[in-house]
Amino acid sequence: MKRERIAVIDLGSNTFHLLICEIGPPGRWTTIHKEREYVKLAEGGLDRIDEDALQRAINAMLRFADLIKRYEVKRTRAIGTAALREAQNGSIVAEKLTSISGIPIEIINGQQEAKYILDGIKSTLPRLDQYGLIMDIGGGSVEFILFEDENVAFTGSYKIGLAVLHSIYHRSDPISASEIDELEKGLDEKLGTLKEALNKIPGYYLIGASGSFEILNEVLPRTVASKHWAELEFKGVMDILDHGIGADLETRKHMPEIPEERLDYIVVAYILIRYLVKMKPPEKLFYCDYALKEGVVEEMINEYLD
Repeated sequence: MKRERIAVIDLGSNTFHLLICEIGPPGRWTTIHKEREYVKLAEGGLDRIDEDALQRAINAMLRFADLIKRYEVKRTRAIGTAALREAQNGSIVAEKLTSISGIPIEIINGQQEAKYILDGIKSTLPRLDQYGLIMDIGGGSVEFILFEDENVAFTGSYKIGLAVLHSIYHRSDPISASEIDELEKGLDEKLGTLKEALNKIPGYYLIGASGSFEILNEVLPRTVASKHWAELEFKGVMDILDHGIGADLETRKHMPEIPEERLDYIVVAYILIRYLVKMKPPEKLFYCDYALKEGVVEEMINEYLD
């Protein structure tokens, strides 16, 4: 008997992700195909998706639709996040992408996005003996989820994604001290509720779930590692962040761990991570390559089993 194949498309503000998987024994699934495309929907900010970004999105969705057909997928869900929910023309863009690709797009709110990220990460990360703080850095927004076992102590979705921060603050190369100061003051204003939540607990482990943390995963030694997650050695992280923040574009181009598509945004990403680490240093640092799309897969499988 042929097993059912399902697909999830995560239409992020910077990157579109496609995950095609096959449902196995109850509660289990196997990845058949996985890829991403840098669409940069929020390249010009969150106010409006421009024509160039729309065309990149159309091209990606048509290619993904072809792959979904080729792999004989039975059920597909496409999830729109910050750029599609915040842009003035976000719903119009979603409708156009749906019409052209034939794949209905669901635009979700920040809380639902955080839930899927949490479900995805918890499906692979082992149980922690401390609070975990998930940090998922997107192009349009950043999601934070603070949890302990089954208890979710705090969730927050903030409009401080990398495309947003880059367009507002990164005006010179290398970024100037005054621009960094301005950015950090902006984070002070935005992240007050997160700071309050962290001040209520004795400590936490930081779990990074984004391309920015993927880069740290490439350069930091791993103290423990599994297929989809790793505990990274925290010593040395500040040196890496400081070096990346201070580098100009030409220097960043010669850092092999930074993909070409992330050369512009990595500076504000590192400032954002450094800000959190300084605000309340984590006791441990984890990287996990599961996030929103894997959380949606878990939900789809539960619906299939029901």
